[in-house]
Amino acid sequence: MDKFIYKWPMFKRSLSKPGQNRIACIALMGCTTLLAGCAMGPDYQQPELDLPGQYHNELQQGEGDNIGKTQWRDFYLDPQLQPLINHALAQNLDLEAMRSRLIAARQRITVTDAALYPKVGIDAYGERSLDSGLTNTEPSSEDEFNLSGVVSWELDIWGANRRRSEAEYANFLSAQESLNLATISLISDVASRYYEWLDIEQRYQISTNTVALRKKELDLARLRKENGVISGLEVRQAEVEFQSAKVTLPDLDFERGEKANQLRILLGEFGYPLQLQTEAELRVEDALFPAQFNVGVPSEMLSQRPDVKAAEQALIAMNAKVGVAKTAFFPKFTISGSFGRESDELSNLLDSEGVTWSLLGGITAPIFNAGSISAQYEIAKEESKQALLAYRNTVLRAYFEVNDAMNSFRRSELAINAQQELVAASSEYNRLAGLRYRNGVASSLDLMDAQRKLFSAQLALSQIKRDRLLSMITLYRALGGGILSLQDAPPVMAADIIEGE
Repeated sequence: MDKFIYKWPMFKRSLSKPGQNRIACIALMGCTTLLAGCAMGPDYQQPELDLPGQYHNELQQGEGDNIGKTQWRDFYLDPQLQPLINHALAQNLDLEAMRSRLIAARQRITVTDAALYPKVGIDAYGERSLDSGLTNTEPSSEDEFNLSGVVSWELDIWGANRRRSEAEYANFLSAQESLNLATISLISDVASRYYEWLDIEQRYQISTNTVALRKKELDLARLRKENGVISGLEVRQAEVEFQSAKVTLPDLDFERGEKANQLRILLGEFGYPLQLQTEAELRVEDALFPAQFNVGVPSEMLSQRPDVKAAEQALIAMNAKVGVAKTAFFPKFTISGSFGRESDELSNLLDSEGVTWSLLGGITAPIFNAGSISAQYEIAKEESKQALLAYRNTVLRAYFEVNDAMNSFRRSELAINAQQELVAASSEYNRLAGLRYRNGVASSLDLMDAQRKLFSAQLALSQIKRDRLLSMITLYRALGGGILSLQDAPPVMAADIIEGE
């Protein structure tokens, strides 16, 4: 027996005129399709930022591509550093967690977009019933089997689902930029820890050489005292200088082990072998970075720094959520239907003439909610305002980070030249003091003073060289440097890079 069910709370239709009912349904669906082109809430407009035209520094600031657009392989030229960065990109645990979050963010887009389309499913059931012998003289069992296809759809008339999809896609892009930021940070952190470790190694070797030299001076002073050339006071002075240099070794030894451990954490491996370099290798100053570079103009920073782009995507997401909150003031329209067959025998279910179908349309509209919807709408607007302020603050901080990095680089450039001159002068002073002391013209105090000043100047020069390298790394990072090539990008990012080209 055919079953006919037609429910529409808004209208009453006679069952004797199915043609008119179908026409009404088609007309209503046509109207809803036209309305579906609209979406509630404000469309996103990029805020005016009034960025300065130039950074406040003397470094080159042209319109061409700046150093921040250079891939990391073309910026970090040190052949000892590049394998470390490659290893960190492949093994770092924090970066792997960020990649997992990005994959999850991509899947959330699919979940959200699913609400834009009808849901189709199958409803199947079987039932066997038996009347009670107390109320029926001839009780018998009855079988009923039903197989139906069901469809349900919430019409996105006011654009709520589309705004949700817009927000989720912006969240995905924000997650992608967060991964880019984590990648750039990892690359710069590996480079920074590596050069800090090398600086400690170089200072340790300087201290070791100084200790050995002063041990010889102490032995010589003891020999001269035995021969009656100098007094015991001068021997004690030589011993003080020897112990003063020796006492620096334990701290430096601890620091180099600590810095190596920090580097291994970034590399994601317990026992990564860090190769110690000889003193001669440490002193070689090959080209570690490009000889010339351009920092560009501040407006380029908006398209280069991942934290700025992530903050803008967060703003886009919150702007879309304002539209979602606004749609709560309006009715929701749903359509559901089913079509299938039923039979008292499972074997002929598909061939049965017992066709069943239903079509149901519904509207739900808010009437009284004690101000909840209005409050949610105001909350969404305030959260969008907070996202805007966060975006502006991110841009402001990024601008001054670049300024500070440029100033630091300029300071290190000036300091290293002055310190190199000081080391050269201290070396000559130490050489002349040694000659005068051995010829009996100068006292041991003069020699020890020269050695002390040379030792201090050499240690300071190593630290200034380290600061110069770190300032270059910081400037590159502040400009958004660290672009990944397709061979470096993980699969979830590589697909997006290809799609965006």
